[in-house]
Amino acid sequence: MSRKSSSILTVFAMLPFLASVAHAQHGQSTYVVPEGLVQGGQFIDRFLPMKPNGPLRSDVWGVDAVKPRDVANGVEDAEFSYWCTSVVEGSDGKYHNFVVRWPENSPKGHFEWPNSDVVHAVGDSPTGPFKIVQEIGKGHNVTAYQAKDGTWILYIIGGCYRGPSLDGPWTRGNLEFDTRGRAPVDMTNCTFAQRSDGSYLMVNRSGDVWISKDGNKDPYRRVSNRSAYPPVSKARFEDPVVWKDDVQYNLIVNDWFGRAAYYLRSRDGQRWDWDQGLAYGPGIFRHEDGRVEDWHKIERPRVFQDARGRATHMLFAVIDDAKEADKPNDIHSSKAIGVGIVPPRTVLIRQQGDHFLATLQAEEGFNPARDIDPASLRFGAPSRVDFGKTSAPLSSQAHGLDLVAEFSAVDCGFQAPDRTAKLLARDRKGGLVFGYAALPDEPAEYPLLSANGAIKAGGIENGSRELTVEVENFGLAKSAATQVMLQLRAEGHEPFTTTAALPALAPYVSENLTFRIPAELTPGASTPQVEIVIEGAELHPLKVTLPKLP
Repeated sequence: MSRKSSSILTVFAMLPFLASVAHAQHGQSTYVVPEGLVQGGQFIDRFLPMKPNGPLRSDVWGVDAVKPRDVANGVEDAEFSYWCTSVVEGSDGKYHNFVVRWPENSPKGHFEWPNSDVVHAVGDSPTGPFKIVQEIGKGHNVTAYQAKDGTWILYIIGGCYRGPSLDGPWTRGNLEFDTRGRAPVDMTNCTFAQRSDGSYLMVNRSGDVWISKDGNKDPYRRVSNRSAYPPVSKARFEDPVVWKDDVQYNLIVNDWFGRAAYYLRSRDGQRWDWDQGLAYGPGIFRHEDGRVEDWHKIERPRVFQDARGRATHMLFAVIDDAKEADKPNDIHSSKAIGVGIVPPRTVLIRQQGDHFLATLQAEEGFNPARDIDPASLRFGAPSRVDFGKTSAPLSSQAHGLDLVAEFSAVDCGFQAPDRTAKLLARDRKGGLVFGYAALPDEPAEYPLLSANGAIKAGGIENGSRELTVEVENFGLAKSAATQVMLQLRAEGHEPFTTTAALPALAPYVSENLTFRIPAELTPGASTPQVEIVIEGAELHPLKVTLPKLP
C-alpha cells in the first residue's frame, strides 16, 4: 500500500476495546474551578429550568434521585435503553431526533451498547415528546448533519448512513479520514460544524481538527498538530461537541474519568481559548419548581442550533446509576434528554478613541432597551468579564429597542491574543444575558495553513537530498506570504535548520516547498525527525519521523 493510500483511514469498529474501557472506574477531577468567577462566567450558568412536556412521574424505572421526572422529555421507555441524541429541524417544521437503543433486558445490561440500533424519532420541540418512526440500522454515537450537497449524514462509529432526506432511505457507507502523514488517532467520537462556504470542520475524540470541503465525499483531512483540549492533568477526554454560530466556533469536551466538562471558543477553528469553569455537570436538569433530576452520568453532549447557529438547547445521554449496575430487567436504564440554555445575544461594537461603544441588539422576544438593567452591564476581554474584572459602563442609552453602552477601553482589559469581546448583563428579573462580538479589526474569515506530514524524500544528488513538503490553506481567507522553517534532527548530528518562502495561498490551494538537506544528515535507511513551523500561522509545530530514506 502506498504512503498516500495508507494515510486515508476508513475507520471500522473498535467496539470490544471501547466496551472494556467503559468499565473503568471514575475518579476525582484534578481541575479546581478558580475563585472569583461571576454568574454567567461559566458555560454551566446558561442552563435554564426544564419546561414540562408532560407530568412529572414516579411510576418509572430509575433510582429515587431521578424521580419524579418528565418522561416526555427526550426519548425513553421501559422496553429499551437509549443513548446518544442528535436533534435537527426539518423542512417540515418538525424536530428530528436520531438516537440509539438496545433492549433493556439484554444480558449485558448497559454494555450491550456495541450492538445498538440507530432509530429516528420525531417531535414538535427540540426536547420532545418524540415518537419513534423508523429503525435505521446498527450503529452508535450517532450525529446528524446536512452536507454541502444537501445529503443528510448520520455519522456513527466506523461509518455513516446517507440519505436524500431526513426520512431516508438510508444507505450504509463510510466517511474518509486523511491523517496527512500524522499518526493514527481515535475516530470514535466525531463532531461536526458547518463553515460559511458549506464545508465542514470536524473534531475527533482526541481533539484534533479536520476539514472536509463538502462534509460528504471529500475526505476529512487533519489540519491540526495537537489536541484543542485544555491542559487538565489526568483528564480522560471523550464526547466532544463542536458548533459554529455567527461569531465563533464553540467546543465542549467531557472528562469521563473526572466527570467534568470544559468549554472552549475559537474564531478560526485553529487557536482555541479555554474559558475557565465547568461546561455542565450535576444540577443542570432542574425543573421550574426547583426539583432536580440528579443523573449519575451525563454523556454524549450535542446542541440544537437556531437559524443563526446559536445553541438554544443541549442534549445528553444520561443513566441513573453506574453503568456496571445496569442489569437486564432491573430498575436501572438510560435515556436521551434535552434542556434549554440561554443563547448569546447580538452585540455590535466599535471603538472611538479610548472608548468602546457596545450595542446590545434587539430581536424577536428580546427588548434590551426595556428589559436590561444598565447597571449590570459589563464588557471587555472574556477572561476579565468572567471574573468580574471589568467596570460598569460610563453611560448607556436606548436607541430604539437596542441598548447602547459606553465603556473605557482601559477597563476592558483587551490583550494582544484577544479576538473577541464579551458582554454580560442581567435583565430586570435577574435573568442572564450575554453575547460575544469580534473585535473591530478582526476579519470575517481567516486562513488556516497546514503542512502535510507525508514528506517526500528524493535520492542523494550532488551531496544533498531534496525533501518536499506540501502546505495547503484550509481556511476561508487568502493567506499572506510567509516563511516555512524545517528543522531536521539526525542521530549523531546537531539539528539542521533551513527555510523556504511560501507564497500567498487562496483557500484550498496548496504549494510544494523544497528543502535541500546535506547528504550526511540523511543517509539511506535512516529515519530522521523533522519539525515544521509555518511562521505566523501555526501555534504548534508539526513533528514527524520520516520513514526509511532511499
